[in-house]
Amino acid sequence: MPRPYAPTPISPLPVAEPFPIGDRGKADLARVLKLKYLPPALCDAISQAIGCYRTTEAGSGDTTVANVLVALDELSKSGRAYDKAVNRLADDHSGVDYTTQEMLQPLAKAVLQKVVSRDALVQAAAKRAEELRAHKRVAPPTESLRFFCGVLRLIFNQSGSPALQDGRDDSWRQCRKFAIEVFTIAGINHADFEAHPERLTEYLGTDVSFG
Repeated sequence: MPRPYAPTPISPLPVAEPFPIGDRGKADLARVLKLKYLPPALCDAISQAIGCYRTTEAGSGDTTVANVLVALDELSKSGRAYDKAVNRLADDHSGVDYTTQEMLQPLAKAVLQKVVSRDALVQAAAKRAEELRAHKRVAPPTESLRFFCGVLRLIFNQSGSPALQDGRDDSWRQCRKFAIEVFTIAGINHADFEAHPERLTEYLGTDVSFG
């Protein structure tokens, strides 16, 4: 297993381009959703979701729990190592996860401006490190797919599909069929989901709300 290392500043992520859905794909999606046709707004939402997933599906090899912990632990060092750690956290493209950045970046910038003490940043970093050590280990590509599935559930819920409006018990089955159709159109491997539909149901249930 590779040894953890502090993530280096990353380049800005490429802009996600909407995925083109042809007439055949639109017709197939409408059929699965039991709609007469695929409304333009719904098509745009699916197209954008696919584009965003394609842009982020590989995840970031640097932004792992282990690597972020190394970056936080470097704040306990002195000299250049400490200065480098503070500058990393102050950078908008620091390579750490968004939650860690939102918590520590303001403090790191304040330390550089000599507005707050070093101890305040070190204590906040130690608290965040404790939270991260309690997390389960995850694979970035898997988390990207989970998020994508959660977005597809939201799109399905807003589609106006009769399967949702009539209160039947097969809504999850219909949602899975919709997701599989999206995967097929986008060329996303979904053989595992077909063999284990309960896994797809779990992924579709991912909470993608903010705040």
